[in-house]
Amino acid sequence: MNSAYPPAFQSRLLAKHLTRQRIFHRIPRYVVEYLLAKFAPTGDPAAVERVQRLLQDHYLTIDQREYVKDQLLRTGRFVLIDELRVTVDLQQREHSAHLQSLGKIRVNVPFDLPARSPAVLHGSWGTITLAYDSARGQAQVTDFQPFQVSAPRLDEFVEARRAMTEDRWLTLLLRSVGLEPQSMPRRLRLLYLLRLAPLVEGNLNLMELGPRQTGKTFLLRNTSPDAFVISGGKATPAALLYNQATRTPGVIPTHKAVLFDEIAHTSWTDPALLSSLKDYMESGQFSRGDQTFQADASLIFMGNADHAQQPLHAALPRALARDTAFLDRLHGLIPGFEFPKLTDQHLTSEFGLVTDYLAEIFSALRGEPTQPLLPHLFPADLTTRDRRSIEKLTSALLKLLYPAGDCPEAVMVELQRLATELRQRVQHELHLLNPLEFPKVNSG
Repeated sequence: MNSAYPPAFQSRLLAKHLTRQRIFHRIPRYVVEYLLAKFAPTGDPAAVERVQRLLQDHYLTIDQREYVKDQLLRTGRFVLIDELRVTVDLQQREHSAHLQSLGKIRVNVPFDLPARSPAVLHGSWGTITLAYDSARGQAQVTDFQPFQVSAPRLDEFVEARRAMTEDRWLTLLLRSVGLEPQSMPRRLRLLYLLRLAPLVEGNLNLMELGPRQTGKTFLLRNTSPDAFVISGGKATPAALLYNQATRTPGVIPTHKAVLFDEIAHTSWTDPALLSSLKDYMESGQFSRGDQTFQADASLIFMGNADHAQQPLHAALPRALARDTAFLDRLHGLIPGFEFPKLTDQHLTSEFGLVTDYLAEIFSALRGEPTQPLLPHLFPADLTTRDRRSIEKLTSALLKLLYPAGDCPEAVMVELQRLATELRQRVQHELHLLNPLEFPKVNSG
């Protein structure tokens, strides 16, 4: 398809301009790219149009749920493109699901479906055939065809990356997530990688405040189905951690990255939640009732700021603004004002890896160990939390750029210094809030 890339990537490439059709804008990129790669890999206009019609007819939003219910009632059958997330009821000995497009309506699931498609237990996109059981007055799944790339081999990916120069790889990586890096300075390219870092590093806590329309949630929302975005509203222990009434886990235990968008408009009225969240950010564990749970979701807090010099606490909700224990648990503060506002010229039309493949690779990279850093680059008088933050941030950048562990020392110095800068930005904000407890850091 494109001789500029290693053979292992040839069947994973897609011309990204195909995703720029207006009808695709409301649909997660990983869904669109899976269908385009399967049904229109060459970009044939007729094939692309068929994908458009398929999504128009079968990818429905929650405001169309009455239409779906009406069709089930009238015809007894409907086909949806949606995420199927199955729950298990041990008392009733059955499986059920709630589909995004149907809201809170409970859907019965065949007993053998999780055995055939284990991914549905934590959420899997695909084509879902629904039938209406008039005797029980319930909808049920009769068939599920997952959107599932063949399980990618991490070793194959690593070798293909090794065959490319760093510049060519970084260009391909950013094009794969929809960006055109050709005119970007190197620092901006690395900052975009930091936005992807939560997908390859577990329990990584970041914050980014900056101007509007810079695509704060664009990369994570469009790259991986394991990323979940919370836009404002009220944060509750049941929704985020664990619902004790229904005995179901919240979004943190069931996703790899949880983004709190518009953080200033998120209500944190439950003091127990903030306490649990701080415990989780520190240890990767949280308690609900008499149970303790462990998860590896990375947390990203994003919000708008009016200018680059605005103090961090001025852009946060009251419950978080002066909580130094919360802020100290952030591994890094991304400089949001260095990102440009996204326009069409920042979006690529060139070839990139399909995002469903990339999401699977990112998930596999999370399990890779941290690569050794350069001890002499650590600033003096680091706390344990400071050192761990720098290690996790650098580890994420290394996994993205040099997954084989063959990073040149000069680049290692660059990445470790960038990670140190992000942690020092957190330290600076802590110093502003409590200069006695958090002395001014040496940024040299």
